[in-house]
Amino acid sequence: MSDGLDPLPPFPSTLPPPAPPAPAGPVQLRVMVVSAISRDSSSCHVLGRLVEEMLAEEPGVSVDFVHPSDVGVPVNDGSVPDDHPAAMAWQQRVAEAHCHIWISPEYHSGMTGAMKNLFDFLGKEPMSGDVVGLVALAGGGMAALNTLNNMSVVARSLGAWVAPEHCALSSNDVKAGLGEGDIRRLRAMLTSVVGMGRRVYA
Repeated sequence: MSDGLDPLPPFPSTLPPPAPPAPAGPVQLRVMVVSAISRDSSSCHVLGRLVEEMLAEEPGVSVDFVHPSDVGVPVNDGSVPDDHPAAMAWQQRVAEAHCHIWISPEYHSGMTGAMKNLFDFLGKEPMSGDVVGLVALAGGGMAALNTLNNMSVVARSLGAWVAPEHCALSSNDVKAGLGEGDIRRLRAMLTSVVGMGRRVYA
């Protein structure tokens, strides 16, 4: 029942309007660098460490450096159970990465068996949609190209995108110190991988 009084006007709010959402910063990318050789004096391992340093200079990038002995999975001969602890830890580690740099010398026109063994423990889920950059080391350019093709096929079979830039380098040049041209090509490939990763995971 009305008492005959007009309703009061709404009380003006003294609270400030909500702040607009903060602009999104650069995507925090985790890049896994895989050296096919565990021996730290090898040209492959040395180059992997150089790539790790170069990636660390990129803003918003964290790097996980990996080699076969570090991962510690057994030989995948068909008798290893699916729930093997080292295999499950490796799968989780890969799943946490957004981008990958694979570095391998030429072993009979392909990557090393130890490196391939790492990937034989993966299904498509851990790397699906990730970006992969490829680096091959060899004494001759043709052998390095065969290795790049071999790694590219494996990366695609794991559901990953392969960066169009790649590097075929001489093992001797790595040991002697890469020249400016090789460093420039390597950096361009890494920049491409990081840029593609940001677009995929934006």
